[in-house]
Amino acid sequence: MTLKQDLAQELHETHERFLALVNSIPEADYALPTDNPEWTVGDVLYHITLGPQALSFEIWMIIHARGLFQLGMNTFPSRFFNQINARFARRGNRINRQMLIEAYEAGHAGIRSRLRRTREEEMKLWVVYPADLEAILAGECSVERLFHYVKDHFEAHQGQLKR
Repeated sequence: MTLKQDLAQELHETHERFLALVNSIPEADYALPTDNPEWTVGDVLYHITLGPQALSFEIWMIIHARGLFQLGMNTFPSRFFNQINARFARRGNRINRQMLIEAYEAGHAGIRSRLRRTREEEMKLWVVYPADLEAILAGECSVERLFHYVKDHFEAHQGQLKR
C-alpha cells in the first residue's frame, strides 16, 4: 500500500469507530460528565466532529500558506485558542445523534478530499506546533502527521468518555 492508501484506510477506520461510538451512547447520556471536567459527553462527541474539518484547514494552510500559518501559531497565544475551542465545543442540549453524525460526515468528507488532493511530496511539509497548543503535535509537525492525528484526536477524546 502507498502512504495515501494507508492514510485513507486509517481515516475510514476512524470514521467507522466514531459512528459506532455515537450509536453506542444513548442521547440521554449526553448531559453526563466526562473525565474532562469542562465538558459533558455531548460536548466531547461534538468536539470530536470538529477534528477532521480543522485538520483539513491546517493541512491546507501548511501546503499553501505555511509562513502565515507558522506566524499565527507563534503570535496567537495557545490559551486563547484553547478557550475558543472549549466554548465552541459546548453545545448543551442542542446536541443529538443525527447532528453529530452529520457533522462528522462533513468533516470526514473534507479530510478525505484533502488527502486526495495532497501530493506525496507535500506530506513532508511541516510547521512547529507549540507544546501548549497540543502536546501530541508539539515540535515539527508534518502534513502526514496531521492526517494521522485524526485518529489520535478521536482516541484521546474517546478515552475521556470511559467511566
